[in-house]
Amino acid sequence: MAASWRTLLALAGPRRALALAALTLLVAATEGAGFVLLVPLLEGLQAGGDTALPLRFSLGQLLAGFVLLVGLRAGAEMYRALIAQDLTVAVVDGLRRRAFAALVGAEWKLLARMRHSDTRAMLITTIDRVGHIAAWFADLLRIGLSLIALLLAALAIAPLVSVIGGLAALVTLALYAGLRRHARRLGEATTRSYEAIYRSLEQVLGSLRIIKSFGRERAALADADEAFRALRITERRYILVSGLARAALQIVAAGGLAAALWLAASRWEVPLAILLPLAALAVRAVPLLGSLQATAQEWHHALPALEEARALIDRAEAAAEPPPTLPAPQLTSAIALHGVSLAHAPDRPALRAINLTIAARSTVVLEGPSGAGKSTLADLLGGLLSPDSGTVTVDDTPLIGGARSAWRSRVAYVQQEPVLLAGSVRGNLLWAMPDADEPALQRALEQAHAGFVHDLPGGLDCDLGEAARALSGGEKQRIALARALLRQPDLLILDEATSALDPAAEAEIARAIAGLAGQCTVLVIGHRGAVAQIDGRRIMLEGGRLREQEIAAAPQIQP
Repeated sequence: MAASWRTLLALAGPRRALALAALTLLVAATEGAGFVLLVPLLEGLQAGGDTALPLRFSLGQLLAGFVLLVGLRAGAEMYRALIAQDLTVAVVDGLRRRAFAALVGAEWKLLARMRHSDTRAMLITTIDRVGHIAAWFADLLRIGLSLIALLLAALAIAPLVSVIGGLAALVTLALYAGLRRHARRLGEATTRSYEAIYRSLEQVLGSLRIIKSFGRERAALADADEAFRALRITERRYILVSGLARAALQIVAAGGLAAALWLAASRWEVPLAILLPLAALAVRAVPLLGSLQATAQEWHHALPALEEARALIDRAEAAAEPPPTLPAPQLTSAIALHGVSLAHAPDRPALRAINLTIAARSTVVLEGPSGAGKSTLADLLGGLLSPDSGTVTVDDTPLIGGARSAWRSRVAYVQQEPVLLAGSVRGNLLWAMPDADEPALQRALEQAHAGFVHDLPGGLDCDLGEAARALSGGEKQRIALARALLRQPDLLILDEATSALDPAAEAEIARAIAGLAGQCTVLVIGHRGAVAQIDGRRIMLEGGRLREQEIAAAPQIQP
């Protein structure tokens, strides 16, 4: 709990938290002072304008003071609400930015093991729930200080009655501790339900073609309904428990208030000028007491969201990569692996004692069965992963620490499923090299055999839309290749880049790769057909071990 408070205060900022506390205190103090002022006002009305106060203010002055207090409270409450909103936004935006920064700055080994649907649920829904925690924090502060101010006002008016009422309120809140713990358990169940919903929706949205082709629309809808139903059951259970607690508190408080007023009027003979302000204080305090209990319950219900976000952030920050060193290593001689081994889990070795040297500006084709470790080997060469044992070097510079992060600026990836951003072709190309000029863009398109771009409506400025659905797979892949080549990389990695393409599209990519001979180092992974026949080395990876042979250029592959 203490760690959660510290996290909220750090995200809110000390100055903003102090401003909120000061304004809340002012609102509470003016409200309490207003109730205390009712006593001399009532006495003055009964005495025809005089009061029992030593300073003997006139009734008009007291009324003017009362109006001034109300106005001051209204203004303070307005600014308090604004500061509370700013605090909530600061917490949500700050936590989301910290989470995103931790994720993008973490080691790839951690990111590759994470379930993306859970990460999306955390970044969107979970952190939004943390925003509710921040709002409830402001409410707890407001309600708590208001109750303290009302208690002090009551003590100033009638100490004995106030002490009895205060003790009764504390006992009542203590009795509700079990409900707050139950609210926390329901909050944890809510978090799990949201994660299940994200997993279900992500699976459905990523499989719409298969779902429709197999006629499984009803089954997909049933799965989504089940995930939503589980969430609604949890939410309804929480609302039921909260409603019962609120109703019980209101009934008990109303009974206690009635008993206290009856005793004060009939047994203790409290004067009317004191009894009426006490009654007003009680009428004001009882709903606040209920709100305090309800808000505390809401806080405990949402607290697991903050703890989950903190746990993921801590996990990602613990796996943070070192900042890149400058200058980045440059590949002019060879990139090499010396006795490299890596395991994704203690019982899952991916690579075993790999020794491999790839000459600069050469082309290597890496093949092997699924699960042989091809992508893992590529990630080591590209600086995404560090080995468990052994070393990776670029021109004898070990890729460790910041050198490994910096080396990635000299590497370009083209993966099996081309990732194109919403926007224009130009925007997608400039994403890799924002300061590239027009000749550089044209050169990259030419190298990638992507001249078709000039036939699109608007050419380079053609809006591709979401996922570039209007383009064929081969066209998308050639734009992705042009984007990679725009970086003028020392190492170009094509990971299954043509495995989903038809022979004609694959041949275009193969010609583009062949045209890169002698310009940069190229690693082509897991291909058959035209790309596998490019002039260079052919390396087979089986069971995490290498075997290789030289292959000659196929006569049909011309740059």
